[in-house]
Amino acid sequence: MSAVDIFNPEVSVIAKGTEGKVITIYGSNNLGKSKQSSRMSKPLYLPFEKGLNAIAGVKFMPINSWGDFKKVNKQLSKNVEKAKEMYQTIVVDEVDAFAKYATKYVCNQYNVDRIKDGNEGYGLWQEYETEVWDEINKLISNGFTVIFIAHAKEDKSGKIHPKGDKRALAPVIDNSDIVVYLESNGVDEENNVIKSSAWLAETDKFFARSRFDYIDTYIEEFTAENLNHAIKEAVERQEAAEGIKSVTYEQQKEVNSSESQDFDSLMNSIKETGKKLNAEGKLEKLNEVVEKHLGKDKKVTECTPKQLDVMSVILDDLNDLLD
Repeated sequence: MSAVDIFNPEVSVIAKGTEGKVITIYGSNNLGKSKQSSRMSKPLYLPFEKGLNAIAGVKFMPINSWGDFKKVNKQLSKNVEKAKEMYQTIVVDEVDAFAKYATKYVCNQYNVDRIKDGNEGYGLWQEYETEVWDEINKLISNGFTVIFIAHAKEDKSGKIHPKGDKRALAPVIDNSDIVVYLESNGVDEENNVIKSSAWLAETDKFFARSRFDYIDTYIEEFTAENLNHAIKEAVERQEAAEGIKSVTYEQQKEVNSSESQDFDSLMNSIKETGKKLNAEGKLEKLNEVVEKHLGKDKKVTECTPKQLDVMSVILDDLNDLLD
């Protein structure tokens, strides 16, 4: 991990493969969203709706409430290395359904019937938005390939978008490296369903996108294998066109991380720096820094692990006071 130093910046890199990438797949019913997602590498399926009813042999965790999802997410986050021995892909099916579960959870949390009834009539929209953002951010931060499945809907102009509450959709779509829109190809002459096609770029008819400039924007036959191949080729094309070298996900994660310390070591560093400042006769300035970040009459020793980020900034300011 690197220290925060604007005069010695990191240089962004791209990772090969699908590890650590976030993909949203959406479209109408019976287009292969669930089936193909379940064929990605080492999947764990989290069905907020009954997308597995016609698919056998897939490892899944029953999700019947937002609390179930939080418990699964907590286990994945606390035991990342162990979980990665079993799973590479986490499939969340489906966005609009999990938004309803999250809404109910927040209502129960504050003992109201509707989101708009909470907070003395001002509503619990911020609490709901934060709850969803926190869990989605936790899920996508662990290095799994995360696939969100969504239904499609038309807006007032007739353009097609992923369906769902905007507060639940935002952390999903904004963090997605690829948003895939699936389009039906109907049936063949013998009335067998033709596999759907996938679009990875936006048109005037529907929303789709990719962060990869060199990816195929259209996959004629949408399968897990073809999606993986498109991502692999996109990175290889970028390497050839721009003369860059792709890295592993772990190497990319290292570049993108910032310096961090655990609570105890950070507390000890602040105490040691405080002793040095006191020896230099700068106790008053030390107290000014602490008051600025924690409030009047507060002490760093009263901080909790939840205040790790604040403590890190305090230490940075205290180090600036040292000769």
